[in-house]
Amino acid sequence: MNKNTPMPKEDELSKVRKAIDSIDDQILSLLNERAELAISAGKTKTDSDIYKPARESLIFNRLTELNKGPLNREQIINIFNEIISSCRSTESTFTVSFLGPEGTFSESALEGQFGKSVTKLAEENIKNIFESVSSGGSDFGIVPIENSTEGSVNLTLDCLAEFDLKICGEIELQIHHNLLGHDRPLPKEGFEIHAHEQTLGQCRKWLESYCPGVKLVSVSSNAEAAANVTNDNQIIAIAGSLAAEKYGLDILNSNIEDYSGNTTRFLTIGKVVASQTGRDKTSLMATTKNEQGALFSLLEPFNRLDINLSHLTYRPSKINKWQYSFFIDFDGHQDDNLIQELFSDFSNKDIDLKMLGSYPKSLG
Repeated sequence: MNKNTPMPKEDELSKVRKAIDSIDDQILSLLNERAELAISAGKTKTDSDIYKPARESLIFNRLTELNKGPLNREQIINIFNEIISSCRSTESTFTVSFLGPEGTFSESALEGQFGKSVTKLAEENIKNIFESVSSGGSDFGIVPIENSTEGSVNLTLDCLAEFDLKICGEIELQIHHNLLGHDRPLPKEGFEIHAHEQTLGQCRKWLESYCPGVKLVSVSSNAEAAANVTNDNQIIAIAGSLAAEKYGLDILNSNIEDYSGNTTRFLTIGKVVASQTGRDKTSLMATTKNEQGALFSLLEPFNRLDINLSHLTYRPSKINKWQYSFFIDFDGHQDDNLIQELFSDFSNKDIDLKMLGSYPKSLG
């Protein structure tokens, strides 16, 4: 309702509520009809067909293009993410592993990618996520790959090199840090603020301004910090809103991070190969010899073929001394004609390639 529209009288408000109830009835009926269709479709699918990242990406893109408001793009994606998740669960259930404990940003990324109607498995470290997916303990995994202020996550890069899994999706999560505790004034002294070391660093200026002299305690995760608050009234945590929800805490101050653009990119890993959507990204690992011109030879075709590089980093190859593996993300899908031309060019060079996956770009 437009803010300039006068408030309806009681009888007018009653009419509006009846209209809303009628629409809700229709939505409920259509949701169940959609679920019935999902059940029918599930009977013809194999287990590997239950989650189709390209199909879901196309649905989101189509709906956001059709949307004329007043709901915004993010709201439409959030609503339909849960609708798709719930309907998908009527076909089959699957397990997604993430970097625990519960209440971390990794769990938020999982829900942003798969919705809440999946079985979630918290793992102690990133390598355990890869091992779980490889062994069949979970069907998919969510792993952090880079942060806009901290850079690449080296352990994820090393695991991508070690394990024979595919990247089948990505999601970008804007990181908002909140001060969590119990709904009461902050004590003047005698309390501690707990958070992960990186989080304390990302909130340093705010803490210096509003909590000078307060003892800062580094813990293994922000979720652990939130859990500590439940056991000690003299502890306040810095964590995300999901941690506040999980541990029953109040948000005392929100968005206390020093830089508002702080974003972490997460990858979905699994054994699924995502098909083309027309809005894709491809990741590969390229290992070159330690010789003059090797890096130029690797990158030159991207410039010549006008293929946009979105990310480039490197790690020691762990095969030969001073040999490096380059991790490259670029626009396009491995089945696109232009990308096939790129691979053909690489086949004539002394470069060891490992395809990490082609997948729909993040909706963010």
